[in-house]
Amino acid sequence: MDLAKYLEVNSLSFGAAARHVGLDRTTVSRIARMEYPNWEQKQLDIMKELVEKGYPEEGQDCIRIASDVMVMTPSVSDFNSLAGELADPDGTLSSSIGMAIGSAERGKTYTSKWFCRSNDNAAYILFVDGFTLVQVLRDICDAVAHTRPYSMSKCITILEEHCKYQRRLIIIDEADKCPIKVLEMLRGVNERCNLPILLVGEEGLKAKIDQVPRLRSRIRKPVVLFAEASEIDVATYYMQAAGLSIGKDIASVLARHSRGGFRTIVNEAGELARMANASGIKTITEALVKQLT
Repeated sequence: MDLAKYLEVNSLSFGAAARHVGLDRTTVSRIARMEYPNWEQKQLDIMKELVEKGYPEEGQDCIRIASDVMVMTPSVSDFNSLAGELADPDGTLSSSIGMAIGSAERGKTYTSKWFCRSNDNAAYILFVDGFTLVQVLRDICDAVAHTRPYSMSKCITILEEHCKYQRRLIIIDEADKCPIKVLEMLRGVNERCNLPILLVGEEGLKAKIDQVPRLRSRIRKPVVLFAEASEIDVATYYMQAAGLSIGKDIASVLARHSRGGFRTIVNEAGELARMANASGIKTITEALVKQLT
């Protein structure tokens, strides 16, 4: 197995691999692309060092964490139900703006992207603070019609035309950063183009929308709230992602350590797997959990 494949198997970027072996990202990238002097030996050296640090070779008997697991917590189920209704070609377009809120790290982005990967008639857009109305519309046009017009009127014309024939749910992440004028524009596009929209963000999003009655009245109920991950959610994740039964006590510690943040749970699972593999064990122990920073 060459270095590029090895890094892919372990979900390691060039930068992450470089930090582990004390090289810079460009050097690792060139070695993986077979463009570096003596790259054959260099990639063997890198892989050997990474194996010792707990990143296994393909086929090696060890703990592996699947990267595409979705635990169906009550929050995730509620999100899927709402998004599914909005994306349904035969569903009603009445109150077709949805909202999902929750604190950082609760899994909102992960769930949004997972839903879009699983549903061809849904698209994910990340709102970037400072985007103009036209920049937001261009992203939506790209998701719906694979084109990026430069004027607002052209964007709306294209969206109107495409939405006559195909339902397309637009999930806008970090919508809590949207100024009121952007949210008002999205409401107008939703109504004029019959384009369902799901706004995803932190709790401040609801307070912002509540300031505008005509926008608030168009939000579909119920609003989805992403709650803290529980010890049951943690235990389920380890079972589904790695086939590991970690026990109630360890699951409880990990849930508290993550402060209910799903992103932290996922990141710590990868770190614990690496530590276990480096130690030659095939389970998650209390001693390993105590080593988490």
